[in-house]
Parts: sequence; structure tokens; C-alpha cells
Amino acid sequence: MNQTKKVMIIIAIIFSFADTAWNIYDIVKYFMAEPQYRPAVFYVVFMFFELFATIAVGVLLILAIWKNGTLFRQRYGYYMSALVISIILNLFSITSVLLIITMFLSDWVWIKPDKVENVSDSATSTKEGQIARLRERHANGEISDEEFQEELTKLL
Repeated sequence: MNQTKKVMIIIAIIFSFADTAWNIYDIVKYFMAEPQYRPAVFYVVFMFFELFATIAVGVLLILAIWKNGTLFRQRYGYYMSALVISIILNLFSITSVLLIITMFLSDWVWIKPDKVENVSDSATSTKEGQIARLRERHANGEISDEEFQEELTKLL
């Protein structure tokens, strides 16, 4: 999982728990209102359903990126379940929108990884770079013809 996708899923988790807090506030507000001003009982039943569903979305997303996202492909079902539940609850919630966007982020990288390799390091790690370095050492006289041929044979 790339860093961008991980960050967007973490933001979706934060908004999921913010939705959970809002649902708790809504339920408390319902029970604090005087009985004649309360909405229908169906309303509070739906609020409890929504509360448990938003908690489930947050927990499923946490499980999906557990261990720094290294097992994301194995735990893809958690991610997809959270996405489906979030879409069923509210298609246009911030959590749903972020999760839909992350579905299409497999190859996009907007956040650069922490470790940036040096160009010279990556050139020496490839075979061509190692052969070029070996030729330079041979041309400078650091190694003999036999050592050059031996190292070249190992590389090829």
C-alpha cells in the first residue's frame, strides 16, 4: 500500500469516528428532549443502527491497514466491507468519498516515501552500474586483469 492511500484511509477513519461521535450526540439529544417533542421511535432505532455501523466502518478500516498496511492485500475484504457499509449509510459522507477515491489510488503517489534513494546509489545497485564501476576500477589500475575477469564473470 502506498503512503497516499494509507493517509487517506486514516483520514477516513478519523471522519468515521467523528460520525460516531455525532451519532452519540444525536441519541443523547433525542433522550434529553421532552417526550412530546421527540421524533418517532423509528428515528432512534435508525440512530442506533447508524451508530453501530459507523463504529464497524472505523474498526474494519483499522484492521485493513493494521501493521502499517503491509497486509492490506490480504485484508482487502475488511476495506471493501467498510466501503460498502459506508456507502449504504451515506453515499456523500466524507468517509465514503475518501474510500471511493482510495479505490483508484493503486498507482498514484502524491506523498513521497520517507527514504529517497540517491541516483548514484541506485546506479551502483544495478548490474550495469556495478559493471561500470568495475571497469573504472580496472582502468584506474586498482584491480588486475584476472580479478577484473573474475568479478565480471560473477556479475554476469
